[in-house]
Amino acid sequence: MSAPATAGIRPLDRQRIIADRRLAGAVFCRAYSRRVDEWLAEVYRGAGGPERGVALVAVGGYGRSELSPESDLDLLLLHERGRDVARLAGDLWYPVWNEGLKLGHAVRTVLQTLQLASDDLDTATSLLSARHVAGDRDLAERLAGSARDQW
Repeated sequence: MSAPATAGIRPLDRQRIIADRRLAGAVFCRAYSRRVDEWLAEVYRGAGGPERGVALVAVGGYGRSELSPESDLDLLLLHERGRDVARLAGDLWYPVWNEGLKLGHAVRTVLQTLQLASDDLDTATSLLSARHVAGDRDLAERLAGSARDQW
């Protein structure tokens, strides 16, 4: 059995940021969110995530860059219709769990996400803060713009 594609990814090292006494309140939340963004982008690249047709998107509090030490990561693996992203999803979610982080996750197309948001207030409001983390920026921005228009 070969090692997972993400085996060489450096750890998130949350404790270093948490221990930095210069960071407090909103400044801490933004710094921690930025570090998680960088780490997830590295995990995405290590997992072979494509630059087109698939995007890793932060939503909810994470999308607003409001992470605290006990926050869960709300992530959407957004993909174009017909893309098989099951293996990529596993290669993204397992490193998050291995870091001991709580994860809220979904794998959907733009259309599936917007259809769900039309019937589910939690999904709709979480999409108002949708933010690109890795992969296809245009796809992520299409979702964010459509979600705002739908709201």
